[in-house]
This record gives sequence, C-alpha cells and structure tokens, in this order.
Amino acid sequence: MTRIVFPAYVEIAENRFRERFGLDYEDFKVDQIFKHRPGYTLTQQDNINECLDTLNQAMLHYDTQYASQTEFSQPLIVTTLIVQRLIGMTWKTFNKKKAIVRWAEIIMKTPVFAGDTLYSESTVTALSEQSNDPECGLVTIRTIGRNQRNDEICHMDYDCLIYKRDYLPFANYNY
Repeated sequence: MTRIVFPAYVEIAENRFRERFGLDYEDFKVDQIFKHRPGYTLTQQDNINECLDTLNQAMLHYDTQYASQTEFSQPLIVTTLIVQRLIGMTWKTFNKKKAIVRWAEIIMKTPVFAGDTLYSESTVTALSEQSNDPECGLVTIRTIGRNQRNDEICHMDYDCLIYKRDYLPFANYNY
C-alpha cells in the first residue's frame, strides 16, 4: 500500500521512498506568489536551436548582420523559447498538474537577448472545483517573467488542472 510519510515523499515499499514534487490543489490559495528558482541564462545557441526546432526562419532571431540594422541592434530571443523556459521553471510548484487546459493570454513586454537571465514568479489568481474531473481542481495562474534587471519581460495567464491531495497519479509505479 502506498502512503504519504513525508510531504515530499511517498513510501512505495517498506523503507523505500520516491520523491514527490508540486503542491496539491488544496494547498493553493488565491493571491499566493511563488518565486521559482533557479533562473536561466539564455544563449544565442539556445535561440538558434529553438528556431531550428520550430522551423522559425525569421532572420531577426539568428542573423546578427540583419539584426544589427534593426531597432534592436542584435538578434532577439524567439518567444517560444522564453515561454518554454519560464513555464519550465514553475515545475516544482505545479508538478502535480494534469494539464494546462487554457491560455488566456501571453504578453511580451520587453525584448530578450542572448546573455539575459530569466526568472519566473507565479501568482494564483483563481481556484475552482471541477465537476467533470473529480481528481483535480482548476488553478488559474499568472506567471511573470523577469530579467536580471528585474524588468518584466512578459506575463502569461493560464488555467491548470491540479491533482487533489487524495489522488496520487502513478502511485503504484515503483521505479
């Protein structure tokens, strides 16, 4: 039988434990703010790889000569990379999410360049029970991305289904 012994661990056999990350739906309250760490310093190679992976051929992201003639004077980091890294930083807090079920908005506010370090913080803006999914509750989140100068580079509003405390996904998966 699987039981919770420590908040961050599940006992999977006698004297054998598996780490659990993330908060249960019941742990969240409106207006909680979570600062996610560590930060992530972006490189131009990260940018080039993301452009190749997403087939983004906009010269502004990888052609230094072209970018030098724009208002930015250097290649911009592609938006999809920024969103991925900021959401990725939230995993320890929101690891018990079943799914992101809705994006309300993604607003990019400031250009991001190679060498910038991203930091992420999230605010719980709403909670609601889900009658169509009794295993989960709905958590509405605003995640703000900041750079090393603490400038807000973007914010994202989205809804996640978060597992409730009594539901342990993969509880019997003893790897």
